[in-house]
Amino acid sequence: MQDISNSQRALWTFLMFTLAGPFLGALAVAGALILAPVFKLAALLPPSLPPVGASTVTSFVWSAIPATLAAIALVPMVLRRGTFGWVAAAAAGVVAVAAASVIFPLAHPELRFVLMVLAGIVAVGLRQILAVAGIIR
Repeated sequence: MQDISNSQRALWTFLMFTLAGPFLGALAVAGALILAPVFKLAALLPPSLPPVGASTVTSFVWSAIPATLAAIALVPMVLRRGTFGWVAAAAAGVVAVAAASVIFPLAHPELRFVLMVLAGIVAVGLRQILAVAGIIR
């Protein structure tokens, strides 16, 4: 198999973060909202939170901005080295959500920290998918 260039790696990284990132984030939000009552954690959620479907769609649409910011932060590393580490992925996800929540305020700002942690986990998962697929080194 012919090796791919760093430009191609960067393109796939950008596409993966901007397209799959919001989907996986929204899926995680839906799972958390569905499982919160099962694990007796529903009291930790804001009382004015919309139903699961509306919250999931809202998180999917809103997370396109931080996903793009995280991808923009990681692409220069991929162009230079052909890869990035899991710490860089997690940091890019966390900082991107923090920046996006300042630019585009959250409907429930008390969930900012949880969403930042979730973004870091999703970014590390996306990095692992890229590594297993052989896209990044």
